[in-house]
Amino acid sequence: MNFWKNRSANLDHEIARHIELETQENIQAGMSPADARYAALRKFGNVSLAQEESREIWGWLWLGRLGQDLRYALRGLSRSPGFTVAALLSLLLGIGASTALFSVVYGVLIAPYPYAKPDEIWAPAVVRLDETPNNWHRYTSQEFQELRKLPAIAEAMATLPQRVLLKNENGPQDLFGILVTANAFHFLGVEPILGRTIQPFDISPSGDPQPVVVLSYQFWQSHFNANVDAIGKKLVLNDVPHTVIGVMPPRFVWWTSDAFWLPMPLHLPARESIHAIFRLHPGVTKAVAEQQLQQLNLRLAARNPQDFPHAAFRSRLLNYLDITVASGEMTSSLHLLLAAVGVLLLIACVNVANLQLARTTTRTREIAVRLSLGAGRPRLVRQLLTESVLLSLLGGLLGLLFAVGATHAIAALMPPDNVPAEARITVNIYVLLFSLAISVLTGILFGLTPALRCTRPNLADSLKDGSRGSVGSLRGQNTRRSLVTAEIALSVVLLAAASLSIRSFARLLFLDPGFQPQKALLMEVSLPPNQYSTRTQRNSFARNLLVAVQTLPGVQAAAIGNGSLPFGGPQSSYSIPGQPTLPDRRLIVSLVSSDYPRALGIPLKRGRGFTTEEIENGAHSVLINEAAAKLWINGRNPLGQTLNLDLLTAPTSAALLPAPGVTSAVTVVGIIGDTRNAGLRDATAPAVFLPYTLLAPPTRVLAVRTFREPSTVINAIRRSIRSLDSQIPIGRSMTLQEILGFETMQPRFNMALFTCFAALGLSLAALGIYSVISYDVAQRMQELSIRVALGAKRSDILALVLRMAANVTLLGLVIGLAGSFLLERMIRFEVFAAASFDLASLLAVALILSVVALLAAWWPARRAGGLNPIAALRYEK
Repeated sequence: MNFWKNRSANLDHEIARHIELETQENIQAGMSPADARYAALRKFGNVSLAQEESREIWGWLWLGRLGQDLRYALRGLSRSPGFTVAALLSLLLGIGASTALFSVVYGVLIAPYPYAKPDEIWAPAVVRLDETPNNWHRYTSQEFQELRKLPAIAEAMATLPQRVLLKNENGPQDLFGILVTANAFHFLGVEPILGRTIQPFDISPSGDPQPVVVLSYQFWQSHFNANVDAIGKKLVLNDVPHTVIGVMPPRFVWWTSDAFWLPMPLHLPARESIHAIFRLHPGVTKAVAEQQLQQLNLRLAARNPQDFPHAAFRSRLLNYLDITVASGEMTSSLHLLLAAVGVLLLIACVNVANLQLARTTTRTREIAVRLSLGAGRPRLVRQLLTESVLLSLLGGLLGLLFAVGATHAIAALMPPDNVPAEARITVNIYVLLFSLAISVLTGILFGLTPALRCTRPNLADSLKDGSRGSVGSLRGQNTRRSLVTAEIALSVVLLAAASLSIRSFARLLFLDPGFQPQKALLMEVSLPPNQYSTRTQRNSFARNLLVAVQTLPGVQAAAIGNGSLPFGGPQSSYSIPGQPTLPDRRLIVSLVSSDYPRALGIPLKRGRGFTTEEIENGAHSVLINEAAAKLWINGRNPLGQTLNLDLLTAPTSAALLPAPGVTSAVTVVGIIGDTRNAGLRDATAPAVFLPYTLLAPPTRVLAVRTFREPSTVINAIRRSIRSLDSQIPIGRSMTLQEILGFETMQPRFNMALFTCFAALGLSLAALGIYSVISYDVAQRMQELSIRVALGAKRSDILALVLRMAANVTLLGLVIGLAGSFLLERMIRFEVFAAASFDLASLLAVALILSVVALLAAWWPARRAGGLNPIAALRYEK
């Protein structure tokens, strides 16, 4: 920097010396000192031009000009505080919201996983020819060994979550331990922060795993207080001491965030299926791998037809990024929200462009003077663009500060189950680069048109005294009003999206789930498989538990259900005697006690409920819901009819213990009301309810209906369980209302963000309306003064100004509503699947926008109605 300062000083000294020598020669020729210097300067020419031409030869003139432009821009912005504040506020909201949402998109969609090359991980899928694959196919451990030998596969790993009983000084805990193949950590490419990971030598030659465990970061913190001495410690898992060999970093949460990973044995029970993923050899295409996978699956289907579709099927590879949480409903929401925030940024750009256009047109005389004195148009455009980009960078800096807080707020609103647990949502270097790029592009976008327009004035008109040049021209007014119309139309689109998200959320909030969630409590109870290894032991415990809980004060009803109550559950293929068997048709199966309908508040529609004897003896009597009753064709009454359930004779898991001599045939004795059993947004699936004594899984759900708030009986229920067996881990208790709350988290997130963005867009549109009306009032001050002087009333002036705002608002409203309606009809997203436009929503959007536009135009209209014509006319002179 000193080098260039010295060089500039030497140049100035050289020029001054040259002029001084020329002056001395003129004095010696007989001129007076003043005339001599004047003649020397005339002979030398423009000093500033000579300096610039010299610096241009050095090659660094642009840097000096940039410094000049920046200083000029800062002075100009400081002289227009109203414009600067309004523009910065617009940019702050637009760039800040865009940066915050990009932080979320980057963390959830672009780089959600810390694993090595997650886009090269593939999962196998098997579907019928008319189906679209959306989830992976599971294999047995023996089938997995055949899968990994396919020529196309370079490396494969498998995962199996299992319930593990942890015993320590704090009492028993029921956790999901994740069994992984010995190569899993190498496959995923993440190193531990302490110790080592599971290796092939942790599997003995016989296929049995060594008793070792790798801890998650959260488990290490909660159970070992983040002590580095945890390596080598023992954990008693399923009554077997396991040695801690490693701790994974915080972001490694493969299938669990609060438990641990165990080596998977080579030989699992025949009915146990595992999740397989793999990488392909370099150069092997997806199509080639799918052909090899199809041949393998055809061979496996011939051996185990029950594990594959009955009809013809096809094998497909699914990319890991497309089947994880990041590809679900949250992806659709974020894509739409990214489009919405893009609209918001565009509104901000249009708003600032309008403000910039109004401001630069007031400088038309100044620019005309500079052009008439020889300034080049490219130079002036560059200077005005420098001001625009500077303004945008300042707005981007403020927006970045806003984005930090907004990112945390958005992350807090996001449903945790719809976001990858590995995702880290924060403002990082990529977000900073995005913010910088969008700031520069925004500055060019909103600054280019005003710069080009104001540097092409009519010099003769612009240089006239008192003239505002093109400022008050019809073309200039139309341009500004067109920009405001575009702002309003874009705001309508955001308001329409917010309207749909609010309607979707309201629809779910007031949807009847078919059961009564008030005062209903669910508590999961898991029996240790080693201690409760027989069906009799499990059913005996469930029976004693019901007796103990039903007699507690405040309990109205208690029942046993299966683990996924009230949504989902194990599924079974079925057949109805006398009707054609349809392949791949399934029923949801629930294992319940006699008081199940009363505990959940489900009405009995026809027939009867279970008797105590049927539950005790494991009778082949069942209840069905109304959706299942429709499976009998030609309007046949299902009561008393037989239904064959394959699950009874071929359980899908070794943990299900069927009653001895059980058959697949069951008799329908009652029909209960439909409940939302596949999520609130999906139609009710056919379901059948069996006595819980027919099949005995190790995990049950206790459903309790209380007279008072459920929280008042939780401790009493826990004591009852402990009195039966103090070594049984008790899961978290939840009310049915809490469970329904999880179902509405994603719609609530959509509603909150779309509504927020719509409010920001509406605020920017209001600012645009206010600025244009205020500017038009200021430019038409002389006209309005003459009208008042000629007898126009205050109400006439108010009506005139408000009519200007109404025309702009109405046009923008019509364009925006038409665009929103067409967009909703053309593009159907699952985000808005529960709602559509109707007259009420359209009227609401129109009313909100009209009120905001009226309020934005009222202040300048009121100012115009109260002007003093004498003072205004004097001002115009």
